[in-house]
Amino acid sequence: MFLALLLIILLCIPNQNSFNVSLIFKHLHVVASFEYIFAVYESGIRYIVCLERKTCSCGRFQHDEIPCTHAMVVLKKRNIKDVHPYCSDYYKHDALTNTYAVPIEPMPDKSDWIAPKCVLEEVVLPPRYKKIPGRPRKNRKKNLDEKI
Repeated sequence: MFLALLLIILLCIPNQNSFNVSLIFKHLHVVASFEYIFAVYESGIRYIVCLERKTCSCGRFQHDEIPCTHAMVVLKKRNIKDVHPYCSDYYKHDALTNTYAVPIEPMPDKSDWIAPKCVLEEVVLPPRYKKIPGRPRKNRKKNLDEKI
């Protein structure tokens, strides 16, 4: 997801000749099937990208709702510089502005809270599980797509 976001940002910035995006795509090979359907070959694996339905067989295009690496190489091959139509509205400026358009009222002082009797009588116990013996891990487990 990070790579796709980076590529979107780089394609939206005017060309400054400081970074060549094609270096990232040099190991990807694109074959057009139809007007909107493409096959992208990466390390011997074929991914099918449909720009009309905004899907890729890797699943990231439809899951993240932003173009994955395979979709980005197809957009670059078709010389499409504006990737905004292929991104979800959630990533656009208007969605963020509308999220915080409604004012948030602050909480009153704790002494002014009115709690129902059933909530006040509820007893909250600590969790039943025990800490696993041994030293904790220093590194988190990485997903398969992060090990590259």
